[in-house]
Amino acid sequence: MKKYVLMSLVALAMIGMTSCEIHNGEECRFHATSKYLAVDSHEWKYDQDNMQYYAHFDVPELNSNVYNYGNYSLHRVYAVGTPDEYQVGLPQSIYMIENVTDAAGNTSEYYYTQGVDYRVGIGYVEIQVTNSDYFYTEDAQGYLVPPERMDFHLQLIW
Repeated sequence: MKKYVLMSLVALAMIGMTSCEIHNGEECRFHATSKYLAVDSHEWKYDQDNMQYYAHFDVPELNSNVYNYGNYSLHRVYAVGTPDEYQVGLPQSIYMIENVTDAAGNTSEYYYTQGVDYRVGIGYVEIQVTNSDYFYTEDAQGYLVPPERMDFHLQLIW
């Protein structure tokens, strides 16, 4: 019986010693960083090939170690700087409605979905906005109207 107790204690000690590395006397902990990203309406770029808007951010903290072994998440932030601030994890589908006037002057409601998503690579994050049926409104001069300003919260854990 003593043999089994001793072996159990040794096994627990080994697990405790191998589960965490201590550097300079500090406690073992995960590394984490957060970045707030904002895209003003005029900063969205339109990708004609994919028929979507995007914004590219250089994120040097997103190195190959974080990319391969860490965790990353991106959330859209609403009501920034107010007591009502909240976050929604991406990808996000937003159900939209737009009043559309045809050539005859008749106005009708058009329903579509706006998808907000992202892609991650070593050193960057790219946020994408795609409307269903590739429905994008145009201004009076015939130019596409970019999405509204959007705020995001990027979290990296490794």
